[in-house]
Amino acid sequence: MSRRRFIQRAGLLAAGSAFGSSLIGCNSEFVIPCLGPAAAPVPVPGMTYIRASEIGCALDCDLRNGRNKYNGGAATDDGPRINAAMAEACVNHPITLIIDGSALISGLFLPAGGYWSIAGLGCGTGFFVKTGTNNDGIHNGPPNAAIPFDPGLLDPVPPAPARGMNVSLSNFTVNGNQGNGFDGNSTTGMRLGSKLALYCSINLMNLDNISIENVVVVRSPAFHFRLSNVGHVEVSGCVMQSKGVGTDGLHFDGPANDITISNCNFSTGDDSIALNCPEGFSGNISRVKVTGCTFDSWTLMRLYTTLGGANRFIIDTVSVTNCSGVLAEAAFLIGTTVGSLPDSIASLTISDCSLAAPTILAIAENFGTITLEKVVFTPNPGKVLWSAPQWNQECGFLRPSPMYGWVPFVGSSLAFDNCTINRSENFRAPASILANNSRIECLGFTGFEVKDLGAYGVLPELLEIGQGSIGQVVFNSVSNNNILAPVSPGGFSSVGTVSGAGVLATGWEFPDAVMANDVPYISASTGLPSIKVNGVVEPYPQPRLGS
Repeated sequence: MSRRRFIQRAGLLAAGSAFGSSLIGCNSEFVIPCLGPAAAPVPVPGMTYIRASEIGCALDCDLRNGRNKYNGGAATDDGPRINAAMAEACVNHPITLIIDGSALISGLFLPAGGYWSIAGLGCGTGFFVKTGTNNDGIHNGPPNAAIPFDPGLLDPVPPAPARGMNVSLSNFTVNGNQGNGFDGNSTTGMRLGSKLALYCSINLMNLDNISIENVVVVRSPAFHFRLSNVGHVEVSGCVMQSKGVGTDGLHFDGPANDITISNCNFSTGDDSIALNCPEGFSGNISRVKVTGCTFDSWTLMRLYTTLGGANRFIIDTVSVTNCSGVLAEAAFLIGTTVGSLPDSIASLTISDCSLAAPTILAIAENFGTITLEKVVFTPNPGKVLWSAPQWNQECGFLRPSPMYGWVPFVGSSLAFDNCTINRSENFRAPASILANNSRIECLGFTGFEVKDLGAYGVLPELLEIGQGSIGQVVFNSVSNNNILAPVSPGGFSSVGTVSGAGVLATGWEFPDAVMANDVPYISASTGLPSIKVNGVVEPYPQPRLGS
């Protein structure tokens, strides 16, 4: 089942339930996050500027509830006027709409090829998506541009179209009018959209050079932003705030490339950021950089490259830096099923982050190099949903995916550099839990410790090897505080070699058979410091010649 079909089914099941119920009632009001006032854009030669107030837009909508902000009655639909005014945007005639008020819209369907911008004036300016729109709030192309939603699932798969370019969104709000499938944007009976397409608040397709800055999206029926077949995307200072399954924050379909996301706040009922190669037209995703963001969502990031069929892709050069938050299911939900290419998640670096979650790395896909630098992991299983079968239901820095726990994987390299497990409750949380005959070729530690904020029992082991194996474990620096042993009982039979400058300093005992040559360690057979020289175990330090 594709990811989209899964969330469609979840949405149908949720329609009318407490989970999928309307967040909007006609009389409800709430506080929309405010990022402050913003000046109108500085005129650029060659750009045509249109103010919404000067093309006959009523701008009489209360962005909190969609009603007329002056008398509480029905607001005026300004969508048709805006669509008409923007229709001529093209390479020789780029147009910027200055949204200088609050507009009710039945969808903005702007030129497919781009060369248009929407600039608000900050708080109080933007759009409320009209009840019964049954479409995206804003997208490029005609009303049916997002159908089929996932052409990569067709047979044969059509090629991804050539990309348009130059779309900019800044300093406004979109209230997506999430309902229960009957009283919001969607009146199809399904809160997320229809059987043909999800209804996104903003959906940008087949474009290069996209800038999204200081845009607030609330109460989205499905994805806050969908970006499909896109490149050179910059997203900064945005706020995404919605509840419910399918409300991904920034959802990227393959192919996609050169993406930067900075200083955004995610509070979503699903993935904050999704890198989903098989969706949309399908393709590889490359060069993604996330910095300075905060999260209170289902996951920080989903990454997957295959649905198990012939189409298999690669995600490479992803970095996440200086981020913090609480994640219900996992920080990084990697993979969904068997069949991924070797090293399909080619490179992922996570640095200077503090995250509370059941797991940092929920793995159900092959990976190349994953590096964690100065990552603080606070085990927190409070809201996780475990899907059977599972080896266990424990927290761990890396573990089988809570959603796809049966999927085996092979990882080439996993490196911990000055990372910490920060226990605020008495949870077991090893650095790695291996099951399903999964394998990590090289697992390295250069600075790793477990800190307890209370009087908790020690962790039985650093590495829990249930059904799996590790080719090489490298201990350059590990603190043994609050950790009883390096691996679970019997686990050394599944380890190829142990090496590293910090092995002896751990104080743990190691079987002679697994030790690499010329590495000091404490022998499990003698309990004494030892070293292997040309495969022969000798005392350490070695006695001086002639002594």
